[in-house]
Amino acid sequence: MLNVLFAVASLVGLVIIAALILGFLELRKEVRVLNESLLRIEASLTPAIKNFSEAAQEIKELMEGANRITDDIKTVTSAGRGLASEIEKITHLLSSTTLRTRASVAGLKAGLWVAVNVLKAKFLKKEASENEL
Repeated sequence: MLNVLFAVASLVGLVIIAALILGFLELRKEVRVLNESLLRIEASLTPAIKNFSEAAQEIKELMEGANRITDDIKTVTSAGRGLASEIEKITHLLSSTTLRTRASVAGLKAGLWVAVNVLKAKFLKKEASENEL
């Protein structure tokens, strides 16, 4: 009886081993199919990844260009503020110079007017005294 039980156990063991071998062979076949599928997916994704990488590089270059433009605008704005300040100083200087010039011209005009009147009065007196002689 022990022999029969041993024979049955051996037979069951052989069946289990055969099933495991068949299972491993089928699993190996599925792994190959899965590996081929992964290779196809990788091959189809490679151009998309390359395009994405190029697009990212172009976006990076655009952002760098935008940063340079922003820096240039900041520089121009700063220079514009400085220029406006200088123009304001020049305007103030011209305004004060104009006021001083007007005052000087008015003084010169008054001085000339007085000189002409004095000369006129002197010549009139001289003509009057010459006419009396």
